[in-house]
Amino acid sequence: MHKLILRSLLGACAALAIGPAAHAAETVKLIVPFSAGGPTDQIARIIAPGLSDALGKNVIVDNRGGAGGVIGDALAAKAPADGNTLLLTTSSLVITAGTTPNLPYNPRTAFDPIYLLGKVQTMLAVRPSLGVNTLAELVAKAKATPKGLNYGSTGVGGTMQIGAELFRHAAHVPLVHIPYRGAAPALVALMGGQVDLVNADVPVLLPYIKQGRIKGLVIYDTKRSSLLPDIPDAVEAGMPGLQMSNWYGVLAPAGTPAATRKKIEDALAKVVHQPDVAAKLAAAGFTDPMGAAPFKAMLASDFDRWLPWLKKMGIHTN
Repeated sequence: MHKLILRSLLGACAALAIGPAAHAAETVKLIVPFSAGGPTDQIARIIAPGLSDALGKNVIVDNRGGAGGVIGDALAAKAPADGNTLLLTTSSLVITAGTTPNLPYNPRTAFDPIYLLGKVQTMLAVRPSLGVNTLAELVAKAKATPKGLNYGSTGVGGTMQIGAELFRHAAHVPLVHIPYRGAAPALVALMGGQVDLVNADVPVLLPYIKQGRIKGLVIYDTKRSSLLPDIPDAVEAGMPGLQMSNWYGVLAPAGTPAATRKKIEDALAKVVHQPDVAAKLAAAGFTDPMGAAPFKAMLASDFDRWLPWLKKMGIHTN
């Protein structure tokens, strides 16, 4: 009897020892290379519950912000390629490749693209008191301002700066860069008259445009935004070179087994088409989700387009 009790106790202890380890193996870490509360973090928390159900694993959002996404990207790049660490990042992956020297990973080869959750259109907007109503009027205003108009951004190498510099280059106008510690203070400065214009994602600017606190001038795309259908696209505005979107995608460390990648890809495709998730992504301006193969091709095209342009423009973090 005593031996039977002892064997039972030992079995219980073994179960307790194995239990946590087994549970840990069933956890997927979804690294977000930006701070909690930001757009990327919000998207991660929209898809995490559904992804957890689809994979049968506990998906945990792990915010690792800093250095324009480099800290989180580097952490994901060095993680084991076993499918239990994923990266939800944005166009910043491409931008930092062209603006940040001596990265601790190779952005082109460090990751396997899994699924593109969607693209978000960006747009150029101005303070209403600037007195311009079209892109042509903004160009004329900028050329008539000796020291150039001011634009706000999240800092050197951020997508807000890239969007404004794209306009400066296409329109051949003088602009002065005023960096801030995030999109929110840059928008406050725009509404307060400290800067004249910004480029940002359509959903970020949408509420302020509807309130009349910011005036939208042009969508950086060949088509208008469904969220702001009255604002012309770049072709209509007479500057077709203004083409830029911010994408949000899930990647895995390079070398993750193909079968594992396919399972995660299928799970994400299932999640983004769930009615509640699809509605939230649509409200956030997301369009054109795509699987691993087209996402990989798009990413390669982005590297080929933006890296030479960033080098030509001399935009770098240090």
